[in-house]
Amino acid sequence: MAGQRDSALGKARFRIAGFGSAYPSGILTNHDLARQLDVDIDWIESRCGIKARCVAGPGETTHSLTVAAASKALECAPSFQPDCLICATFTPDYRLCPVAPSIASSLGLGPVAAFDVNAACSGGVVGLLTALSFIAAGTFERVLLVAGDTTTRHLAVDDARTRILFGDGAVALLLEGEPERGIALRSWVVGSDGAGAELFRVPRGEKTVSMRGRELFRFASQKGSEMLRSACSRAGLSGDEIDGVLIHQANLRIIECLQERTGIAPDKWLVNIRGIGNTAAASVLLALADLLSIRAPGDGARILIGAFGAGLTWCAGVLEWGVPIRT
Repeated sequence: MAGQRDSALGKARFRIAGFGSAYPSGILTNHDLARQLDVDIDWIESRCGIKARCVAGPGETTHSLTVAAASKALECAPSFQPDCLICATFTPDYRLCPVAPSIASSLGLGPVAAFDVNAACSGGVVGLLTALSFIAAGTFERVLLVAGDTTTRHLAVDDARTRILFGDGAVALLLEGEPERGIALRSWVVGSDGAGAELFRVPRGEKTVSMRGRELFRFASQKGSEMLRSACSRAGLSGDEIDGVLIHQANLRIIECLQERTGIAPDKWLVNIRGIGNTAAASVLLALADLLSIRAPGDGARILIGAFGAGLTWCAGVLEWGVPIRT
């Protein structure tokens, strides 16, 4: 599926009224993992490019992290009153129960619409597309989008392949329409392939993740580069015309592969995986929050975003800052 620039969503403009990030207190370094797993420390970094990961401890949950991130975002805009809360996660605190309503309750938002989006590591970008679709359609005026995961709680303690990769974290964005000179969604690409559902999952009757790393690396490299090129093409842009890239921080080796395959200069890619690990659904939006905290993109800046995850799922798009609606 892909959007057309003459659609309601393609014509819509929005702004980010506030944002916030939250990480758990625990830090798991490569030295820690090398000792726990009896592996060579150089092997860890060569496999994933990660030096440390943020890990949830006792009392730290998807709920608590997302509430912390949302509270920071709401502090940026005290008058912002969301009429919808979307939570992108694949690790809710309870089975068969969404975490979004409890987040809304903890924030004192009242009986707003609140629901979860589960697209695994694509969740943050899919959640953003969902929120913008609601705003463009006039269904909701202001959306609080949160994304957070505590994946480390679902990893086997002796599984080096998964424990070197994942960290925990959460992020929140306050989104609302801005018809004059807001951010435009120039293009979007969304898809899935259920034939790969067994590549990353918790099998029936088990409690920890089963991951087929080689197949996932191949999927992320092939589909990731394809969706990024497609998003640029649908926006009528070449890679040279992209000012920045925010990609799912799954593995530094995958990011480097995507840089080579797309031909977009490495210095345009925001990479924050080294100190926090793969934060699943929160990954791309945490990178966006990092970008906004450093310097908000100027008028005309074009930012390519994209993610891929279990399921299999993928979602990408091009955001352009400060563009008025062309009549």
